[in-house]
Amino acid sequence: MIDTRRRVLIGATSMLATLPLARASEPETAAHIAAPLLGHFTAPKRLVVWGSCTCPFTAQLFGVLRRIVIEMPKTVSVEWRHFPTHAPDPALGVAALGFEGERFWGFMFRVLTEVYNAKGEFGTLNEAKLIEFAKAEGGTQATLKAAYADQAKWRSVKEDLLAGQLLGITRTPAMFHNGYFMTPQGLPQDLPAFDKSLRTMLKPA
Repeated sequence: MIDTRRRVLIGATSMLATLPLARASEPETAAHIAAPLLGHFTAPKRLVVWGSCTCPFTAQLFGVLRRIVIEMPKTVSVEWRHFPTHAPDPALGVAALGFEGERFWGFMFRVLTEVYNAKGEFGTLNEAKLIEFAKAEGGTQATLKAAYADQAKWRSVKEDLLAGQLLGITRTPAMFHNGYFMTPQGLPQDLPAFDKSLRTMLKPA
């Protein structure tokens, strides 16, 4: 059983200094990476979630959101934003950005499931495991290396973290809808009730 205490972010500010920015000579066209989107971009309702690749509560929330998007495909989509909480986290986010569309989510869900099954531990997310995940999504070790070498991806993770801090995020997952911060205290303990309330809110009028 995962500890029900919320994952409060420790050291996120100091982590900013360790995240590299793109080189000044990098072309502006490489400066922006679109936020990964779960669901269809035309869905009228969108949830924006700042999540951590090493947070089991983020894994739990996306288990709920994934089912909702599958069951309400014309209604809701979910936008992912990176909010690193541990030293390996930025690199995991960058690795995931080496994939697009469903493959991004396939890789990310494998990472989150690994952390959830390990009850919040992330030591098993070593190079061999990430290569295994990459191959499962049609990539290779070279896919990961290319992602790590892309400064724009590192900058995207850093910008997400900065934006989250400006919004007052102190823990993951942090979910917003129409500008409202819906999880300021972290993931609710009663997930079935949360799932039901969320579906009611998102249900078309």
